[in-house]
Amino acid sequence: MTIAKTGVYRAAVTSTMAVALSLMITAGSATAEGAADLLPQKYRDAGVIQLVTDAQYRPFQYINEDGEMVGFEVDLWDAIAERLGVEMEVTSVSFDSMIPGVQSGRWDVAMEGITDNPVRREVVSFVNYGYTTSSAYVLEKNSDGIEDHLDLCGMNGAAQSGTEWVDMIAETLSVACVAAGQEAMTVSEYSTSNDVLLSLYSGRADFVLTSAASAREIMNNAPHPVSVVSVDILPRQPSGIAFRPDEMDLGEAILEALREIMADGTYEEIYTEWDVTPMMMTHEPGINSETIPVN
Repeated sequence: MTIAKTGVYRAAVTSTMAVALSLMITAGSATAEGAADLLPQKYRDAGVIQLVTDAQYRPFQYINEDGEMVGFEVDLWDAIAERLGVEMEVTSVSFDSMIPGVQSGRWDVAMEGITDNPVRREVVSFVNYGYTTSSAYVLEKNSDGIEDHLDLCGMNGAAQSGTEWVDMIAETLSVACVAAGQEAMTVSEYSTSNDVLLSLYSGRADFVLTSAASAREIMNNAPHPVSVVSVDILPRQPSGIAFRPDEMDLGEAILEALREIMADGTYEEIYTEWDVTPMMMTHEPGINSETIPVN
């Protein structure tokens, strides 16, 4: 009963925060130009924005049984494109090719749960639209006695190349292990999130570190039962749509489109439908973490 009441309370708090955010954004944008009006002329003329992603990352974006790309970020970028009056022309590549591709001008924007951090901001800018959270996953048959990150010390973890999860295993979590008098972890990198999970299922890795939002998809689709391990020492981090810093006008247009879908409830509907509401942004969106709360 206590759990049920807590769940209802959290849902009510989330709903209240979302309503407050909608009112704040609506008030702040009442006299502003619409997103489509802010979009640079070259994109209006082309009618498309070239977006790059890595469509192997449930529930963010993936190819379903009908060969269609689906996911909560797919719905999100489609809603943004609608407000901008253009189409998103989407290309799927490996995660570690996305930011270099935007930087070089091959694609206009990148989106796939990319964490906005100072290192990446040296080459691209970000429209912040949500948060990335982290969980570790182990095979259920090996989960006895594993309750938190310290129980993973000395083990081999796996993560996708180009993601912060590689450094989180090699540095943040390993440092915590050593500080607790235990052996540091090792990390194996793989080019796709599917390969990361396969390393766990095949026994090549003892655990994987990836998004907490992927838990339902992983547990529903794993060939062997999987357990989630708490890694509470890892922070919730802002994620963003990457664009070139010299195209701030494009970033401002995307930001205004994001404000519009937050204000009319579309944003919350998408996150709710895909059961990823913990990743929602419940404050004013911004560029390059300028609106991210300190605490």
